[in-house]
Amino acid sequence: MLLFLCCFQKFIVPLFNYICLVKEKFPHLYFLFKRLLLVYLIFTLLRFIFLIFNWNTFSNISSQQLFKTFQIGLLFDTSAISYIFSIVILMHVLPISFRNKKHYQYVLKWVFICGVFISVLLNLIDVGYFPFIGKRSGVELFKMQSTQNASLLIYVFSYWYLFVILIALLLLTWYLYPSFSNKGEGNNNPNWLIETFVFIVVCVLTFFGARGSFGLKPLNTMDAATYVNPILTPLTVNTPFTIFLSLDQSGLEEKKYYSSNVINALNLTQHITDNNSTNIGKNVVLIIVESLGKEYVGGYNNRKGFTPFIDSLMQVSTVYTNAYANSKRSIEGIPAIISAMPSWMSGDYINSFYQTNTLHSLGYYLTKQGYDCSFYHGGKNGTMNFDKFVAQTEFGKYYGLNEYPKQEDFDGNWGIPDEPYLQYWANELNTKKEPFMSTVFTLSSHHPYTLPVTVKDKFKGGSLPIHATIEYVDFALQQFFEKAKKQPWFTNTVFILTSDHCSENIEPYYQTMQGRYAVPLLIYNPNESKFKTIEKTTDQLQIMSIILNEVSRPSMQYFSFANDYAIQYTGGVYQLINYPYVLHFDGEKNIGFYNITTDSLMETNLLNSPEIAQIKDSLCYSLKGIIQNYNYRLIKNQTN
Repeated sequence: MLLFLCCFQKFIVPLFNYICLVKEKFPHLYFLFKRLLLVYLIFTLLRFIFLIFNWNTFSNISSQQLFKTFQIGLLFDTSAISYIFSIVILMHVLPISFRNKKHYQYVLKWVFICGVFISVLLNLIDVGYFPFIGKRSGVELFKMQSTQNASLLIYVFSYWYLFVILIALLLLTWYLYPSFSNKGEGNNNPNWLIETFVFIVVCVLTFFGARGSFGLKPLNTMDAATYVNPILTPLTVNTPFTIFLSLDQSGLEEKKYYSSNVINALNLTQHITDNNSTNIGKNVVLIIVESLGKEYVGGYNNRKGFTPFIDSLMQVSTVYTNAYANSKRSIEGIPAIISAMPSWMSGDYINSFYQTNTLHSLGYYLTKQGYDCSFYHGGKNGTMNFDKFVAQTEFGKYYGLNEYPKQEDFDGNWGIPDEPYLQYWANELNTKKEPFMSTVFTLSSHHPYTLPVTVKDKFKGGSLPIHATIEYVDFALQQFFEKAKKQPWFTNTVFILTSDHCSENIEPYYQTMQGRYAVPLLIYNPNESKFKTIEKTTDQLQIMSIILNEVSRPSMQYFSFANDYAIQYTGGVYQLINYPYVLHFDGEKNIGFYNITTDSLMETNLLNSPEIAQIKDSLCYSLKGIIQNYNYRLIKNQTN
């Protein structure tokens, strides 16, 4: 009781007095606060409704996790409320004298009710729609084709009770709406200087409220996966938020090249491990080297390169001679490698409004088989949302700059230089329970290509600034392997080395449309230690399949967009590589076809050549099916 009285005197009384002061001096601000509280109440009720009607999805979640979901959900609600009720907020704080007038308040109330109507309607639509798409809707909700109008009517009639809930919530809002009553308090002729200051402050707060953050990056749907179990992301966010987020993103168009029966017969995304490997149950170490283009690796270019250690490693490894990246950016390369998810669209998958689709990763599948999975990156936590993507796809634990013990190693730009970071990673692997799968993504060979002062004069590089940092990364990898060889887990581990994408190139071959995507890919098994080449076309999407086929137990089914080709999308053009052939397709028709063996610089377009017409048509047929399947599955959230 004494504690309660102390708290009452110290906190509650001053707070009450402060509220009374605001009510007296700034009545409009006071009523804005009360009305926004009502909106938060409505959004919370909508989250409860969403939970109740989709209980089967969330029933296995603990009450503690659900409480945290509602708590974090307020942040996403703030963003949506700031957008939808921005006019309401503005009307409250405009420094004008007639805000007290009855007609003004009447208009304000109806604007408020309209905002509530929009909020309730959008959220209730997803209450019934969520079981079909498994996520909150984006702007694609309004892009239904005319052929879907009948389905829309069926939806309305099937979920008539949601219409009843809509009416009930609107009536509740009308009843609870705080009516303005000044009753002589305050000043009808406001102090313009103070009122203008309040107006500016509220506008600034509303702006940051809409962004959901005071930082450089606005709130993103994938932020939810950082705080809650990924399965709770649809419950944490709200539909108006996901719609606003998707407004500036270009969605995919559903293609109709073939009938659904044809696409199903192609079986393009469901895979089963073959398990013919002798490495089942071994540890997996996946090394993704920033910007390591194939041109830089001497082992691919008659020893002309900047990677003497990687060259030596290739001599005792399985080397893929025709491996390709699926993109030119890290933010697209990482999802392609660890989840077989390409960005065959305008923009990247991580920031698209398909980002909350149900998608699994290599770590997810291996975790189910008892693997201890982790992802290491020496960059700042939050860089390109990698930490959120790892959480969203349930890859495993993410370790970034924040988890690195010696912050004084920071390079001043991106994070921790590769040599100390790879040594730290080697030590971390000693703490993992076998079998483990761990991925590291290096960063020193990223612009501005900074080298540690202690080794700056050691690596001379070549004609491009990146060359010296490639030499440094190669040295850092050598030091890592020297340390790894002394560890007990080394001989029971399969090592995979590749790149996220290519960077600048000098040789004309690597400046062509296919050459600029060429990356190294090699598998090193200490127990085998023999040189082998695989010439078939391979891309980043196939890496997950390669690893699962190497170490996973029999008959495991998994989802992947991997196929027998390497496919990139840029500038509205799809490029399919089936070495030595390269096909360019603009979504409607073929626009280019090349044979690399006879035309390494892709200078002769064989599009109308009858000799290769059959090959071209066959590749085009496959590409259309892949595009149609990809677009459909992302739009319909069928990516698992």
